Amino acid sequence: PDVPRVTPHIRANYDGTLITNGGYDKTAAANAIRTGAADAVAFGQFFIANPDLPERFRIDAQLNRPVPETFYGPADSGYVDYPFISQT
Repeated sequence: PDVPRVTPHIRANYDGTLITNGGYDKTAAANAIRTGAADAVAFGQFFIANPDLPERFRIDAQLNRPVPETFYGPADSGYVDYPFISQT
């Protein structure tokens, strides 16, 4: 999120389906799609921390904070223990 996006440069030279990612929140993703900067936005860390991310976006629910230090670890912690909306 703290570096310039390359998506505009790719879009200027590519007219196929463009999926972008990295540092997008709901508003920025919707804006990228609305303006044609991208056709879709992928969410990695947000999906790990919010297995119900589409529903959270739909109802403007608070997001669980990702805990990157637990990613790719040897335990289930950080992958299957984030609460769903109904559990918060």
